[in-house]
Amino acid sequence: MRFVPHFLTILTLGGLLNACFSPQDSTWQRVLERGVLRVGTDASYPPFEYVDAEGQIVGFDADLLKAVGQRLGVQVELVNISYDGLYDSLITAQVDLLASALIPMPQMEEKVSYSVPYFNAGQHLVVRVGSSVRTMRDMEGRRLAVEYGSDGDAEARRWQRRLAALTVIRYADPDAALQAVIEGEADAALVDGISARLGVGQHPELAAASAASDVLFVLVVSEDSPILLSKVNEALHEMLRDGTVEALIEKWFGPQR
Repeated sequence: MRFVPHFLTILTLGGLLNACFSPQDSTWQRVLERGVLRVGTDASYPPFEYVDAEGQIVGFDADLLKAVGQRLGVQVELVNISYDGLYDSLITAQVDLLASALIPMPQMEEKVSYSVPYFNAGQHLVVRVGSSVRTMRDMEGRRLAVEYGSDGDAEARRWQRRLAALTVIRYADPDAALQAVIEGEADAALVDGISARLGVGQHPELAAASAASDVLFVLVVSEDSPILLSKVNEALHEMLRDGTVEALIEKWFGPQR
C-alpha cells in the first residue's frame, strides 16, 4: 500500500497546528465524558462495513475503529447512516467521527478535517508470483489487462504515451483482467486497490506489485475537533507502523503477497 508523503505531511501538520491554536474541543470532551466514540458509517459496502446475519456492523472499517478506540481508551459505537446523511450527522454532532471508505472532498474542507490515509484504493498493478514487474515502468514491451472504461483503462492509456511499447488488453470487469494474468494472457493487471487486494487474497498465483495512482481512504471529524483529530492521527500512525492495518487487510481481503 503506497501513500503520498506530501499528503501525509500536510494532513499531519494541519492536525498539529489546529491542536496548537484551538485547544478547545467540545467533541473530544464529550467523548471522554461518555467514554464512547460515536462513529457514523454507511454499512452497505463490504468488506469495509456491512451488517452481518446477527445485525451487527462489521468489516474492515469497523475493526479499524475498534483498534483506534482501544488506543484512545474509549468504546466505539457504530451508527448506521445512509451515505447522503453522513456529513450532516457529523456537522450536527449526532456522531463524533465518520468512517465509511471516504475520500477527502475539497468542497467540505471548511467544515471538516481529514485524518491521515489508512487505505489506498487507487489503481494497483497485480502480477503473477515471481514476476519481475514492480512498477508501470517495468511494463515496457509487455501486456497489461484492464477493465474496459475504468480508471485503470485511463491510466493505461497515459502509460501508452510514456512507454515505447505497451499492449493494453481490455476486459469486461476486474475479475476477468486478473484471470488473464493467471492464465498468462497478460503480464499484469491494473485494477482498483480493492479488487487488487481481494484478487491477491483469493488467488495464490497472484501478487501485488505497486500502486499506479492513489485514492486514499480517510476518517473524518468536524473542523472544530482538533484534539480528536490529533488523537486519531496518532493512533493511525501507530497502527500503520506496527502492522495492525496490514493485519486487518489480510483478515478482510485474504493473504497478501
